[in-house]
Amino acid sequence: MRKVTRKYLLLYLVISTVIGISLVGCSHTPPRPAELDQARAAYAEARDNPQVASRAPVALRESEEALLRAEQIWDKDKDVKEVQNLAAVARQRAEIARAAAEQKQAEAELEEFTVARDRLLLDARAREAQRAQEQAERAQREADQAYQQVRSATTQNVQLERELAYTKEELAAKEAAAREAAAKAQTKRRPRSR
Repeated sequence: MRKVTRKYLLLYLVISTVIGISLVGCSHTPPRPAELDQARAAYAEARDNPQVASRAPVALRESEEALLRAEQIWDKDKDVKEVQNLAAVARQRAEIARAAAEQKQAEAELEEFTVARDRLLLDARAREAQRAQEQAERAQREADQAYQQVRSATTQNVQLERELAYTKEELAAKEAAAREAAAKAQTKRRPRSR
């Protein structure tokens, strides 16, 4: 009986030791914090976005550094609180990187819209200036035509005045010749009556 008791005792000790070691091992290894996985997912999403990688590289690098520190602390010390804090920092930095990239994208789009608006305004002003130029040229042509008409009328008027003056002179000369002829005829008739 002693042998059987000893066997059971030895078996009991071995099983107890195995159970104790496994319980101690489990109690020293807390489960991996979900915040660490969330931070890794947020960082991976930001890293895989080309806009974030190109427009906010500093914030992205800060997120990566905080994530790496959290993972190192987890691997070394299994300090859940510190890992949770660093994971939250990494996740926030990834969000900051994403927001900074969106802001820079919006600023770039605003700049493009501003350039497009300025180009449209410049084109509109150029068209307006072109219309004004065309109107000015049309008005100048009309003024030139009116001037030519006035000049033609003035020239015609001067020519008519000359013709009128010439006609008056001719008429006056004919009247004078007729009076002279009448006066001669009267002087020729007067001696006969005597």
